[in-house]
Amino acid sequence: MDRIRRDEFDESFPGEFALADEYSVSRATIRTALGPLRRAGLISAQRGRPSALVNVKDEQRFGPVYSLFAAVENAGMTQRSEVETADLRTSPAAAARLGLDPAERLVYISRTRYADEETIAVDKVWLPASKAAAVLDADLTHTALYSVLSQLCNITLSGGSETLHAITTDADQSQQLSCPVGTAAFFIERVGLALGEPVEWRETLIRGDRFTVTTSYPPVVSAVQQR
Repeated sequence: MDRIRRDEFDESFPGEFALADEYSVSRATIRTALGPLRRAGLISAQRGRPSALVNVKDEQRFGPVYSLFAAVENAGMTQRSEVETADLRTSPAAAARLGLDPAERLVYISRTRYADEETIAVDKVWLPASKAAAVLDADLTHTALYSVLSQLCNITLSGGSETLHAITTDADQSQQLSCPVGTAAFFIERVGLALGEPVEWRETLIRGDRFTVTTSYPPVVSAVQQR
């Protein structure tokens, strides 16, 4: 646990044989030691695959438009989504966030996000239908939404703003995230910009025990990458 806190395994998590050699103990001893970490959701436990830290960090660093998809994949895990809702609707509250008329039609997508088979987040996204309706034709099961926006709608998010709230989950939120009531979580509100105009309003509920926020000062400038 101390080595995890010190970020010694940012690149990869060593296998059971490597740890057994390092500490001069049996593999069974290592497996027993890793058991509580796996049950706590700190490292993944997938048959036939090496363990990996489940605490996902944003390593994209191109402003506020980071990608949970890329962060999970870069951590050595498989990101997948279950899409609960994908349709056209109106939402005066979301339209206001996007600077649109309250009656403007919006693309609405609600998803549950997984890192390997562990629930990591649920999010809701609103996009202007006039610009992003083609997203509804895409399979978002294992695809980054920002990649779909770029490929199908010629929209590349390059900036925005984000507010992060630290919360503990209530009964409904705990059911959504498959965690006990009172689990630490983040509620994130994001406006994504393309060419300086709002094109995305997103609300994400994400497990605090599986996600780390890393901020650099001054801001790091780099090429836009898929998230």
